[in-house]
Amino acid sequence: MNRKRWITGAVLLVLLLILCISGTTLAWKEWKGEPGSVGTHEPLPGFGYCSSRPSRPCILSFRSNWSGDMVINLLVNGSSPDFHIKIRHAEGEYIYECKRARKYSINVSCTGETLPVGETFSFLVISTEAGTTLAEGSFPIIGMALATPETYFTPTPFTHRDPR
Repeated sequence: MNRKRWITGAVLLVLLLILCISGTTLAWKEWKGEPGSVGTHEPLPGFGYCSSRPSRPCILSFRSNWSGDMVINLLVNGSSPDFHIKIRHAEGEYIYECKRARKYSINVSCTGETLPVGETFSFLVISTEAGTTLAEGSFPIIGMALATPETYFTPTPFTHRDPR
């Protein structure tokens, strides 16, 4: 009878050690921050200002165009799908239509309503075709280039006068 207790105790101790080791391994993997996934989807890439890190899409600049709208200049991957930007703020949502400089270009300009400088907004890059969110981020608009007024000169015919 004493022998059965020792064997049962040893088996339970081995099972407890196996559970502790596997639990520690799972906790270690989670703590190291290995990329997770939701179903079959990858986590959304961050969206922010362009920097020395090659993460795309990213924002190059904000500017005002001649009609007073705000233009967001972006860098994207050449193979990324067509998209638009949804900007969320306490006052509501704004949609910015985006156009590439040319097909498969990495330069994209998105145009929409002018937003105040210095306030923090939530930006969502949304696929035009599928309607899925491609990237997101929250950050302030830290500055905006203003459109330069275009100046046109009407050429006047030059007439030569004889000083005599």
